[in-house]
Amino acid sequence: MTSFVYTYQTIINAPIEDVWSFFSSATNLSKITSFPKIEVTSDLRTMEGNKMEMKLGFAGVRMKWISLIHDVDAPTQFVDTGIKLPFPFTEWKHIHAFTSQGNQTVMDDQVRCSTVLPSFMVKPLVNNMFKGREQAIKLHFTK
Repeated sequence: MTSFVYTYQTIINAPIEDVWSFFSSATNLSKITSFPKIEVTSDLRTMEGNKMEMKLGFAGVRMKWISLIHDVDAPTQFVDTGIKLPFPFTEWKHIHAFTSQGNQTVMDDQVRCSTVLPSFMVKPLVNNMFKGREQAIKLHFTK
């Protein structure tokens, strides 16, 4: 098993309140994630104790992902920890942190995860997912 920490930073041209409002609903998670395709099948709210259930589509295969939302401190942070994870993950903890910088928001993502595959195989997939999300988020907030 391999464990690693992945970090990603996105500068969003919107005030922190607007960014928090956007991330307060998992509906937007499916809008900003093109790979893998995500369908949220549970309560959509980013709130303490919520179990977020998702179906992920990957190469025609559907997988289930369940995360627990905790450590919610609006509008600056929330954490999701995987309860039921798809292959190759065995652990997942994702800290979403938001910092106001004038009319912009800095979003720092930190993922601590373990996987049955070597990190050199998994990190590029995680990186591509976050790069795609960054593009979709910036597009959303330029409208």
